Amino acid sequence: MDNDDPPFMYDTPYDLQGFTFSTKGNIYAYSRNFFNLMFGIDLSGNMLSGEIPWEIGNLTRVKSLNLSNNHFSGRIPASLANMSAVESLDLSHNELNGPIPLQLSQLWSLEVFSVAYNNLSGCIPDSGQFASFSMDSYIGNKNLQNLSLLGNVCSGSPGSGRAAPAPENVDETPDDLILYVVCASFVLAFWATIAFSFSHPCGRAVMLKL
Repeated sequence: MDNDDPPFMYDTPYDLQGFTFSTKGNIYAYSRNFFNLMFGIDLSGNMLSGEIPWEIGNLTRVKSLNLSNNHFSGRIPASLANMSAVESLDLSHNELNGPIPLQLSQLWSLEVFSVAYNNLSGCIPDSGQFASFSMDSYIGNKNLQNLSLLGNVCSGSPGSGRAAPAPENVDETPDDLILYVVCASFVLAFWATIAFSFSHPCGRAVMLKL
């Protein structure tokens, strides 16, 4: 842009048309100044890639966020927990990895949630609204573990929010036991031979000759 060009302005010479937006059965109507009242964002199916920007968490008035059917990778940003008004969050059909941030369980308004068909791992949160979501929300993530099916014990992963259980004592293998028995038998036999040699007259005579 040349220095003589006027600065870019958000005002447009044409009239912006209003529209309606529906979420959770509620219909919201917006007038031409809808960009000041952004309650829903749908970027699904746009071949977007890279990590989900953590700044999205600053959209505290957004009620619906749909980022599905893209190529987003990396981890789900914990900053999404700041979207206190969000009611619907769809991150399905991407390439996200790592655990589901436990901070998302603080989203008390969240009623629709899906991270299906990603590469997520670790434990599925079982508190807050997450206790009401069906397994359809997580299908297609083979490394996600359901706490309710594991007796509230999860192997855990870095950042999963649950500590891995302490490893149990591993029993010795049969080969180790056999080795211990052989060594103990050898030591006992050695000392038994020495004791016999000094206690028996013949043995004592042989030891003195040596």
